[in-house]
This record gives sequence, C-alpha cells and structure tokens, in this order.
Amino acid sequence: MEFKSVWKDGMCFKTRIGNKSISLDAAAPLGQDKGPSPRDVFAAALASGTGMDIVGLLKKYKQPIQKLEIETHVELGNDYPVVFTQMDLTYQLQGDIEERLALEAIKLSHTKYSGICAMLSKSVVINWRLVLNGKDLSSGAVNGYLSHE
Repeated sequence: MEFKSVWKDGMCFKTRIGNKSISLDAAAPLGQDKGPSPRDVFAAALASGTGMDIVGLLKKYKQPIQKLEIETHVELGNDYPVVFTQMDLTYQLQGDIEERLALEAIKLSHTKYSGICAMLSKSVVINWRLVLNGKDLSSGAVNGYLSHE
C-alpha cells in the first residue's frame, strides 16, 4: 500500500489513495476543521471495516439486511501522546436476520477478518454490542486479539 499526503495549509493535509482523496485536518484553534482528524478516521476505519465484514458475511449467509448502523464511542487517555483507552461499538442491525448468524458475523469480524481490529486490540479494549431489530442481544470484548464474552 502506498499513498501520498500533501500539506495544504494550517494543519490540513490532502491524502490521495489510488484515485480517491480525503482531507484531514485538526479542529480549531490549531486547524480549520476542513476534514476529520487522523484519529477520527482511524476509529471510523474500525467501525466501517467491521461493518463491511458483517454485511459481507450476512449476505453470504443469505440474511436479508435492511439496515446496519454502528455507533462508536472512543475514550481517550489524558497523557501525551493521547491514545485510545477504550472503544465501544454498538451494531444496530435490522432485518429478518437469524440471531445466531448476526452474532457469528460480529465475532468473526472482530477475531478473524478485521485487520484494523487486530492492530487496535493489541493496545486497547474493543467492546461490542449487538442490537437486532431493537432488541439488545449480546455483547463481548476483544483485547489482545482474543475475544471475550
């Protein structure tokens, strides 16, 4: 993987990855908030990446997904460098989906498929929770790339 990040002004960088680009910036007073911060993108990559795994697995299992929303909460440390201390992901799934298969998809994403989860879980606890059709079903955690329920 190779890409280029170019400083634009203030704290803003434009990063080109293949034929797509993203602007990253810091919030005021350091930056002008022209895009998400690198730390925000990293957290969003975990949520979106695991979401892609879950959608792909549920499609493979022939489960009719109507909607998937991932609520992400990140706790930050107080010392420098400021790092993630805990990440909480709530997967809100809707559709005529078997509970067992939804749980399996989440667990497989967190323990087998998500490279972002594998990297992050070595330094921060990642908690997950499944809400299927409005019903809070199950939760677990990944720490050191080992799943705990």
